Amino acid sequence: MIRIVCKNVILGFFAVLIAIVVSGTIQTWAANPNLDGDSHPTRLKLNECIADVKEVTAWDEKETLEAAHKICDIRQSHAKQKVRFLVSLKKLQEQYQNYTNHGFNKQLPTAIADSWTIVKSCIDFKEGFTYPHNVALLSVPEDIRSGCYSLGASLVESALFNQT
Repeated sequence: MIRIVCKNVILGFFAVLIAIVVSGTIQTWAANPNLDGDSHPTRLKLNECIADVKEVTAWDEKETLEAAHKICDIRQSHAKQKVRFLVSLKKLQEQYQNYTNHGFNKQLPTAIADSWTIVKSCIDFKEGFTYPHNVALLSVPEDIRSGCYSLGASLVESALFNQT
């Protein structure tokens, strides 16, 4: 149990640290908007997840602990996919910033802004079809953002050329 909690804390710390470093190195025109909404990708400690589950349920200890583990896992996935998206944007910026052939360097700010718009539109679309209650209030926003950041990262990564 302690090993799992330590692992979760360490993974969460690294995800947040990477997100801070990456977002701090992306140009101001590509500044990342806050798309986290009602999600909490920084509340990764098991005790935080337990407290959040207790806030929206009246379950026994076993059910609460199981739900808290699931919530922490979903939050870690959200944080991981957000970092993946930010890293892919950074790589895109680095690859094309000095690439003047075909005007790619001029298209770069628009491409990065469009990437954020795609992620935001994905979140808005999915949230428009969800009406969570109970513990799903905690899991659905995280799951939606994890999927949408993954979609955005995959899209941006598809525009990168291989660096072998």
